[in-house]
Amino acid sequence: MELAIEKEKYKQVVAAKYQSQKNQIALDMPTLFDDIEEEASKVEDSEIEEVITVGEHTRVRRPKEQHLSYDHLPKVDEYLSVPEGEDICEKCGSKMHIKKHQTKEELVYEPARLFVRVTHIPVLECENCQIYSEEGKSTYHTVTHHFLFDRSICSPELLAYIIDMKYNNGLPLYTIEKIFQRDHTIIPRQNMSNWVIGSMKYLEPFYNLMKEDLLRMKLIHADETTTQVLNEEGKPGTSTSYMWVYRSNKHEVPIVLYDYHSTRSGDCPKEFLKGYSGYLESDAYDGYNKVENVIRCLCNVHALRKFKDSYKLLPNNKERKTSDEAKAIQKYDEIIHHSNLIDEKAAEKYSNPEKRMEYITKRRKEELKPKFEKFLSYLEEIEPRNKGKYSMSKAIQYVLNNKEGLMEFTNDAIIPHDNTSCERSIRPFVVIRNRCKFSVSVHGAQASAMIYSLVISCIENKQNPYMYFTHLFENLPKLDLTNKEELRKYLPYSRELPSYIRTLSKSVKKAHQII
Repeated sequence: MELAIEKEKYKQVVAAKYQSQKNQIALDMPTLFDDIEEEASKVEDSEIEEVITVGEHTRVRRPKEQHLSYDHLPKVDEYLSVPEGEDICEKCGSKMHIKKHQTKEELVYEPARLFVRVTHIPVLECENCQIYSEEGKSTYHTVTHHFLFDRSICSPELLAYIIDMKYNNGLPLYTIEKIFQRDHTIIPRQNMSNWVIGSMKYLEPFYNLMKEDLLRMKLIHADETTTQVLNEEGKPGTSTSYMWVYRSNKHEVPIVLYDYHSTRSGDCPKEFLKGYSGYLESDAYDGYNKVENVIRCLCNVHALRKFKDSYKLLPNNKERKTSDEAKAIQKYDEIIHHSNLIDEKAAEKYSNPEKRMEYITKRRKEELKPKFEKFLSYLEEIEPRNKGKYSMSKAIQYVLNNKEGLMEFTNDAIIPHDNTSCERSIRPFVVIRNRCKFSVSVHGAQASAMIYSLVISCIENKQNPYMYFTHLFENLPKLDLTNKEELRKYLPYSRELPSYIRTLSKSVKKAHQII
């Protein structure tokens, strides 16, 4: 029995290892032709509109080719000169004149340009003081102008570009340094790092405001992932640290906050969520139990994944499809699918959010709760005969031991049945972590947490990160950073942000398409 369990553990480890490698190849390291093949397959799938059968011949009718409109872009006219000799008529030899022009449109891209902006600050002189003062000296006054950094060549646009490249596009500072070198400009990565850390005096008040708003919400999602810091007091550079992420519910304004800590202790979420009372949705990690005055909600997709992992270890034979693993997956999938159907039906039936939530809560209690209880009874029934299977037994125990948290979503419509949105929010950090590998210092890791919070919140709120940070750094030096009401106008989800910061919405993109 013990030997069989050890073999199954070994299989599970091997499967997890190679599955993670597949995911890394599929998600993090696309090949040269992946995007081309993907787009080609989309065209092939969407091209066929209607099949017409005439006798034995089948003819496929295809829609007209789809083009994009670029009317929103500025247009630059270029007039070609007539080459010498081409303005002579071939028939009579007379000189020809231009009657009209044919037009040919091309989409042009010019790489970003670097230049030095020299700001001339007026210095005012009072001639009256020079004439009438006893000393015969003039009074001088320099016009007030607030720069991002007083003693630095870094501009708001440059810092916004560095932040966008590193924290949105995932380029290490070393790579950004090389990009500048190709443009014949040397900007050491140490300087860039100092500028990013120096921007914390502007960004930290925003982070704190976003945290205040998050802690007022009814539900918070939480998750954590590993990271590495080279120079951390009391720890070797190869040790593991953690980046925690907290985000708002899909029914609220999108807020995503990262929080760096050197450990995975439950004291980290306890300290971050101090003063919060509401629902906390996460996986079943015990560390979240330290958070006070919250109702724990657990991710059902996370639990379902454990049954699927067990199913993958089964031999590929006829018995596999009728196994306990297959039946458990089917029953669990039905619960999640039913939950999605209720949400879709509510969206179709009610435009009023309150009525929609009442409808979902009622149907979840009436339909999903009994269904989940039957599923739990089924797991209790099959548990004795699966004790010899390490992976399946572990999956069953996970659900039975955490049934209250997993069932919590059946009591309130505001609770999603999974924690997928939080996992999606932490994925950009994971992808970038695989490229940038580590932070050099604790200050760098903490600065990264704050900047990731603003960048990802920008993206969630359909804001362009580069445009947003440029707007931020141009205006913040003039503001009182202790004035919360004034700062709220610049939060990523503020309605007072200028329209040019927003990215193109799906409706706008669709409006630019002409069939």
